[in-house]
Parts: sequence; C-alpha cells; structure tokens
Amino acid sequence: MEEKDRSALNATLGKALNRQLLYYLDICARCAICRDACHQYVETKDVRYLPAYRAELIRRVYKKKHNQIGRFFPALYEGREIDDQWLDELYDVTYACTGCRRCMLFCPFSIDTTQVLAVAKTLLNAAGKGPEMLVELSDASIAKGENIQVFKDIMMRVFKDIEKEVQDRVNDSSASIPVDKEGADVLYVALSGPHTILPAAIIFHQANQDWTLSMFEASNYGWFLGDVKRAKAIVERIVDEAKRLKVKEVVITECGHAYRVMKFFQQGWAGEEPPFKVSSMLELIVRYIEEGKIRVDAEHIKEPVTYHDPCQIGRNGGIFEEPRYILRQVAADFREMTPNREKNWCCGGGGGLVAEPDFDEFRIRTGRLKAEQVKKTEAKIVVTPCENCRLQFAGLNEKYDLGVKVSSVMDLVVDAMAV
Repeated sequence: MEEKDRSALNATLGKALNRQLLYYLDICARCAICRDACHQYVETKDVRYLPAYRAELIRRVYKKKHNQIGRFFPALYEGREIDDQWLDELYDVTYACTGCRRCMLFCPFSIDTTQVLAVAKTLLNAAGKGPEMLVELSDASIAKGENIQVFKDIMMRVFKDIEKEVQDRVNDSSASIPVDKEGADVLYVALSGPHTILPAAIIFHQANQDWTLSMFEASNYGWFLGDVKRAKAIVERIVDEAKRLKVKEVVITECGHAYRVMKFFQQGWAGEEPPFKVSSMLELIVRYIEEGKIRVDAEHIKEPVTYHDPCQIGRNGGIFEEPRYILRQVAADFREMTPNREKNWCCGGGGGLVAEPDFDEFRIRTGRLKAEQVKKTEAKIVVTPCENCRLQFAGLNEKYDLGVKVSSVMDLVVDAMAV
C-alpha cells in the first residue's frame, strides 16, 4: 500500500472519531462476555468473529495513529499500521457480521459493535474494497431513482398482471393496484417482485384503504454496504415520492432493514422530520384487525406456527408484540422459540449476507443455532416478517432438514381472511 493511500485512510478514520466511537474504542475491557452472545463465534469458535475482536482491529490502528500515548508506545496497545493484510482481515470480519447487535445487549458497557464496524465499512469503501455485489445493487437502485421514466412502462405492465390476480383472489373486478395516486392516505413500499405486493393489495382492498404503490423497492443495499451517501440516495427516492404525492403515511413492507432505515436513520440524514408517518406493515395490520376493517379466522391455520424475531425489526426496531398479536388471531397453535424477542438468536442471514455468494456456506453453517430453535418447537410453519430471514430459513430448511413451511405474516393473514 502506498503511503498516500495509508494517510488518506488514517484521515478518514480521524474524521469518524466522534465521542461515541471514542467511548466504544476506549472502554472495552476485553472481558469477552460478548463471545457467547454472537451466533457466529458460538458456532465457529473462531476468534475473528468475536465481537470484541472485530472492534479490536479498528482499535489497534486508532491507538497507534490517533491516541497520544499509543503514538509513542504502540506496542502497549498492539498498535498497528493500515496495510493490505489488515484491510483483507477487516473485510472478512466486517462484512461477515449480520449487524444483529445481540452482543450489545449482553455487553456490560453496552458497546455497539455495529457502530465500530460502520467505520470499518467506511474505510473499506474508501479503499475500494466494498463487496462488488452490494456496490452494483446499490448503484442500480440509485440509477432507477434517477431514470424512473425509463422503467415506468415495464413496471406498470407488471403491476397490471398482479392486479388481475388480486381481482381473481377477491372476486372483485374493481380491485386495483393504484400507482402515482396523489393525496392517498398510504404509500406502500414493497420489495421487488409480486410476493410482497399481492398479499398487501388484497389486505388493502379488504380494509377499503386509500393507498398507492411506490415505484421503488424498499431494499437499501447502500445501508448493507455501509455507504451513507448511497444509502441516503436510495431512501430519498421514496421520501421525494411521498412528498410529491402528499401521502399521510409511508408503510414499509415486511423488511427489517428497510423499516429501520426509513423509521430511524432517514430523519437524521435529512436533518428534518418528514411530513408523513412511517409505519411497518405489521403495525397497519394490527390496526385493521382491532378496528374491524379486516376479519380473520383464529382457527383457520391448524398446524403449529412459530415466529422468528428479525433483528432489525425486533431488537433494533422495537417491534415485538405486533406480529405475535397477529399470529394469535390467525393461528390456533402458536409456539414461541426460546430465547425470543430482544434475546432472540440471529438467523444468520442479515447484514446483506444473503446477497453475497462468498458468504453462503458461512451463513448457513452459523445459522445452526436458529435451526435448533425451530426444531425444538416442532412447528410446521416458521413465520418471519423479513425477506433476508425468509431466504436464510429456506437454506436452513434444506441443510438441517427442518421440514417446515416458511411464510410471511401477510401471507398467513390473507389465508385466514374471509376473502
């Protein structure tokens, strides 16, 4: 590595050293309590996946280059220089992390390893070492936002095909999937493909909801990449659309990171409160059931059902009871995994890992704890409101012979509705 590149990366680290990060870098006692909280370390026993060690890689450079004592006595803190070997190791441990933040829950000092790894991602991106797949997916989303008219005709044809299926399902030729509807109460942001549009459209129709479908997908690969500029550009497409259409509420589909980015990060990036409410589809369904806008049969689903708390919706987003309320309204035999809620084990597929082929074997291997949780419930249906989790469970289902059906919350609601 050339000295100018090393200096540039050290300068980037220096700019990131706010009070919060300095606290995390200075306070760690290396007690290793976090080791038993991380599913990746528990499964691999590889010190590289110990949360404290992930942060230690950043800490060693910080101590050598940005700490007054460490500059003179680097050996005291195992201080080191940034070099290609360090960047390669940093890549492996940083992008392997799912960002579940379970380690923070058990840390006696509440050190948020993901905040340290956010700096690691900034350094890796500055060095041109971000995952190519996440870079390409991020740039494709941004390009779509900048050239939406190029894609609009194709998308409208797809929406019309889904609309016809909705009409068949509800036996009503007037059922529609409105797009670009100004003044609608709800802007619904789905994922790519019909699987999150069809069930939502059926639910909206039955609830007589005034809604419109976003032209943009909810996924934010810039956030997985750790590139704030890209992540901000991706979420701003939806914000601008919501403002243009003057909607009252933006409802994010069953997607953990997309809900968290829109609900918690967007406002900080923009520096202002958005002129609309942000909700998860789960929260909206609870409202519909409580207000009697949709009717569901609590005895419709006879098979035992269990629920997986997605880390981004649950531990990091605070939505725990809404999905459980819904499942108890549609399933006769609901069974909890143990542990659950904020102490739930990560499934192993978050943080963008399902979009990175290099991590396929690793994420399935480190998802064994979750597979064991499912087996102990003896459930036949695993429900989770996160696309990454569902993709991961499909892999776990095959690898560990779970014999379960993997479902979204919306699909079960539609199955239990009097359509």
